[in-house]
Amino acid sequence: MKKQSGALRLLKNLIYALIIPVGMWAVFAIASGGRTASAIMLITTLRQCVMPSIICYGLMLNMSVGMMNFAAGGMMLCACIVGGNLAKAAGMGIPGLVFFCVLICLIEGVIVGALYRVMHVPSIVLTIGMMLLWEALPKVFYTEGLNLTADYTYLTRSPYCFFVLAVCLIAFYVIYNKTAFGHNLRAIGNNQAIANSVGLDSDKIKFLSYVLGAAFLGIGAVLYASSNGEIRNVSSLGSMSIMFDGFMGMFIAMFIAQFCDMSFAVVFGVFTMKMLSNGFVALGMSSTVRDIVQGGILLVLMIISANAGIFEKIKANKAFRQECNDLYLKSK
Repeated sequence: MKKQSGALRLLKNLIYALIIPVGMWAVFAIASGGRTASAIMLITTLRQCVMPSIICYGLMLNMSVGMMNFAAGGMMLCACIVGGNLAKAAGMGIPGLVFFCVLICLIEGVIVGALYRVMHVPSIVLTIGMMLLWEALPKVFYTEGLNLTADYTYLTRSPYCFFVLAVCLIAFYVIYNKTAFGHNLRAIGNNQAIANSVGLDSDKIKFLSYVLGAAFLGIGAVLYASSNGEIRNVSSLGSMSIMFDGFMGMFIAMFIAQFCDMSFAVVFGVFTMKMLSNGFVALGMSSTVRDIVQGGILLVLMIISANAGIFEKIKANKAFRQECNDLYLKSK
């Protein structure tokens, strides 16, 4: 009976986790007359989810302890331009691009994490400042940005991109669920004061969240460079758009994670946002309407998520009143 109960609970949670992404797909499939339901459209949407999902993994490690890394887009841009040009100069192809992008992002993560640990300024202030630095740094070395040839772009094609996502999903799952670091990360995110009182070094764990998150951003930078081929330098927070899809998907993932593991919730959340975006394009809607609907959906999900405890409390109070009433009637 316990096994059956566990299996039923797992199936129930899976259905709840899939309601939003599958529901979004079904709504646009009906509204577009089946255009968004074709196999080609579905594969295209799934392929578009790969890079934002990997970026979201990097952001989620920081968000788990209540920090938002707004420098993620700048870190990726700097790694793309500098790492891509170094790979071209060394003639190392895709392996060189992967090596240099991940290495540069790791160095950036170490710098941002160390500054946070030393300066103790709010993460939003630090990361926005660092974003401006990472945007400006590539201009010093490569004023023309990056221009890759076709042999650097195959990682973004099917099925290679899905292999990359699978590796990142497994890595995130292991880090988040099967390591002491992941356990400590969730402990600090739930209550930092209690975590510190039992001996956890929150500053060290937050530092590591920047470093490990940067590793995922490095993989995201490889895919961003491969998908665009030509990348120009930006300024004045222009790199924010690189991380936007992952940023939006992260909030839906935090809601869906109530019903499934975070590693899968990230993919479901990003797919929901991509399906929403592609669905509006298929319907001929403007980007303004899309942004309004995206904001409205996120607002509703955040309201539900933030007030989940209230609903549980109301339910518990009702059950308690019923129990007290039954006891009173029995006492008569």
